[in-house]
Amino acid sequence: LKVEPLEIDLGLGKAFKAFHFSDTHLNFFDAVDFSAVERPKKDHFNKRWVRFPQAVQSFYASLDYAKKRNLPLLHTGDLVDFTTDGNDRFLEHNLNGLDLHYAIGNHEYQTRAPEHYDPEPEKPRKRLQKFFKGDLSVSSRIIGGANFVALDNARQNVREETIAGVKAEFERPFPVVLMCHIPPFYTAKFLENSKRATNVWDSYDQKTRDFWTWVQAKPKLKAILCGHTHIAEIDGFSETAQMYVAGGNYEGHAYEITFK
Repeated sequence: LKVEPLEIDLGLGKAFKAFHFSDTHLNFFDAVDFSAVERPKKDHFNKRWVRFPQAVQSFYASLDYAKKRNLPLLHTGDLVDFTTDGNDRFLEHNLNGLDLHYAIGNHEYQTRAPEHYDPEPEKPRKRLQKFFKGDLSVSSRIIGGANFVALDNARQNVREETIAGVKAEFERPFPVVLMCHIPPFYTAKFLENSKRATNVWDSYDQKTRDFWTWVQAKPKLKAILCGHTHIAEIDGFSETAQMYVAGGNYEGHAYEITFK
């Protein structure tokens, strides 16, 4: 593992720790998954399998690290590389009983469908829901006097029901830590190091831009935990909050965060 310690001031007065990781990219497929798809998807499965050879070891090492230190687990998406029967079984056998708060990632929307993303996104979301305690659209958990709000922005634009759910959480009397997969805007370091990346803000619809502008103005917001870029970095977001982007957990990256 490559665990980096961080401190985030939430104004609590009493500190606690948590384990933030992202982008594990578990990639199990079985004979049923493989036989159900055409050659291009078979090739895709095989290509992704060799892309993340340390994913399982890094995931188990992360669980062991957090368990030994009694740290709640905060994961910000792409726990699996695609939604398949093979990955379903892995989640069923490994997530039961975990102290895990989860924000869904874009790869959870990739299935056996021929398209890059499933054309019916509600189906993989519903399929995965049984493995997670919180609603994958938006869910919250109070930890140490702070409200950790996980939201689905994995397809970049944020749905109306998710926006409404997040806004309701800001009405509660707690400092807020948002958890989402994609950073609200890409960091300068990521844009410099990725040949494919363009500013994600340019791809948003108007309601999503309005949502993030609204979030920026909320003094209750103290931090945003996210992933997606596979590059660990901290960048500014608002007057009261920074974005904490976790590196790829498939290579052992994670944050041990002291919230105080």
